[in-house]
Amino acid sequence: MSNSNADSQADICVAVDFGTTFTGVAWAKPKENFSTRVIHDWPGGAGNETECKVPSVIARHLDTQGIRKWGYECEEDIDETNKWRYLKTFLVPAQHERSKRDGHSWAPQTMKEVHELVTEYLKQVYLHVKKSILRELGKDDDDDKIEEMQWNDLSVDFVFSVPTTWEGQGILNDFKAIIQNAQFGLPAKHNVMLGLTEAEAAAVAHMGLATSPFDIRNGDVFLSIDAGGGTTDLAFVKAITTNPPVMEQIQAVSGIGIGSQLIDFGFQRLVSERLKSDPEICSQLPKNLPLMVCQGHFFRKRKHRFGEANDPASYTIPVWGVQQHFRHDGLGIEGGQLIVKREELEAMFQDQLQKILALLGQALDRFMLLRNRFPVVRYVILSGGLGSSAYILDGIKNYIKNSERSVLKGTQVRKCPDPQLVVVKGLLCEQRDGILRTRIARASYGLVVSPLYSKKDPSHFQQKVNPDPHDGKKYVENQIRWMVKRDEEIPNDPKHVFSVSVNRRADLDGPFRWTETIVVSSRERTYLPTNTKDANVSELCKIPVDLSNVDRSLLTLGKPKGVLKSKFYVCQYDVCMAVGASGDMRFEVRHEGQPVARSAEPVRVRIEPEWNTTPKEGQSDSQKRAR
Repeated sequence: MSNSNADSQADICVAVDFGTTFTGVAWAKPKENFSTRVIHDWPGGAGNETECKVPSVIARHLDTQGIRKWGYECEEDIDETNKWRYLKTFLVPAQHERSKRDGHSWAPQTMKEVHELVTEYLKQVYLHVKKSILRELGKDDDDDKIEEMQWNDLSVDFVFSVPTTWEGQGILNDFKAIIQNAQFGLPAKHNVMLGLTEAEAAAVAHMGLATSPFDIRNGDVFLSIDAGGGTTDLAFVKAITTNPPVMEQIQAVSGIGIGSQLIDFGFQRLVSERLKSDPEICSQLPKNLPLMVCQGHFFRKRKHRFGEANDPASYTIPVWGVQQHFRHDGLGIEGGQLIVKREELEAMFQDQLQKILALLGQALDRFMLLRNRFPVVRYVILSGGLGSSAYILDGIKNYIKNSERSVLKGTQVRKCPDPQLVVVKGLLCEQRDGILRTRIARASYGLVVSPLYSKKDPSHFQQKVNPDPHDGKKYVENQIRWMVKRDEEIPNDPKHVFSVSVNRRADLDGPFRWTETIVVSSRERTYLPTNTKDANVSELCKIPVDLSNVDRSLLTLGKPKGVLKSKFYVCQYDVCMAVGASGDMRFEVRHEGQPVARSAEPVRVRIEPEWNTTPKEGQSDSQKRAR
């Protein structure tokens, strides 16, 4: 959220949209006019405004100078079998395993390798962004040490978008570790955060940018659809006010793992099937032809323009390395060019469109339940690489036009004017103005507790009951007290916390240490489980509690039951949870309102990757582990 005190703002705010196929970066100076500056000068690129994003590609091997090429540097002169693509997709373990089973050559063998490759790619992005910003600020220097000092002296906030499909808390924390390993946020005055999901960031841009073409009014509801290279995200939001721009989420964001990369895979399969008709001809063709053409400039150009007016009945894709007079009817090659019929390419787009429409239909069905509060959807706005497709736009327009849902009467379907950069621009808008005020919980999160047993409570029936050795009372084990319930509103404020009070009993001489368990469930809030035996409950994390340093005068002295029983302390504390913009969570333990866990360091949900993270400069070992 924006801060009116300029002294508390960072010198530089950098927004990063790490995409499946392309990565975009923009930055601004919060203490000045906060105008958006997009990184265009990517290594190996033309450096003009048409190259506003850099390919999310990295070479598999070092070159003769010991350098690993990335982005535009390895797009043309490196064979496809010597590149890694779609690494963001493989950060989801299930997708990684599926891709390996399907035989995709871009899928690394292990998750450890995926993490290492994403780290290496993002490190290259970081190093270039640093140089580019310093150059524009006039602080670049031939002496690397001086340049490093100039950079470290700036206070810099990095904010990353995340896809909706990253639902598990583990993947969010793995990505944080990857970002830190890539050197983002290492200097003491630098900070890294996970920001909005891609569809949310796009929605913020639609309202927050002065150049936005959409006539959004107070109370309007609109749906943001961000369809990119590997994921498609949906966000339903309502404009509370337009001046200043303020919006709220009215439905939990949803997403699916589909995007333009699946069209690439479809074209690769098409060429592979053609080659099967005459295997012997392969010796006369370039090696790995299917891989080469599905990632080539010519197919990308046809793909981006597919669905526009006056589409031809067939398309020609030049094949490098094939003589101009080469012809083969079985392969569909004529004059050294691959001939692709419109219906062949349409089938690939139609497959993605149908999946997007299915996701859209589910979101609209849920929205219909709210029609008494929100009678109509004013806009459906598309963004992202696949979202900029004329074919996808027309398909969604026809779906909305032919729908009988009352909430879609008069709904306009539009493509945003800057679909490739709308996410990074939205991230910067959110940092500047704090436009998105509330979000909707996508799951329920609770604390495992042991309440006092009651025969009158039906949830205690057939549950494990144990007497406490200190007070002699019976307590029910493995019960759940829900802190946040699915579909509940969550203020988009890092200072807002949800908490549960806990009572523990301890001997007078301790120990005063316990471990609390946080669980998660995706069931509807009206059917939430009450205990951990339910199959719809899974453990999210453990939280260590240590009250050893708490003043004993602040603890309550318990009354023992029976003459022979010893006195004991009743230790009361609160387990608190804060939800970040991307849905990532931070936990801490408080006693009398003061943090006590791990020397007052917040307890963050963390799944440690198999490789070490690099600590921030000046951090102690305990701080490194707690972050």
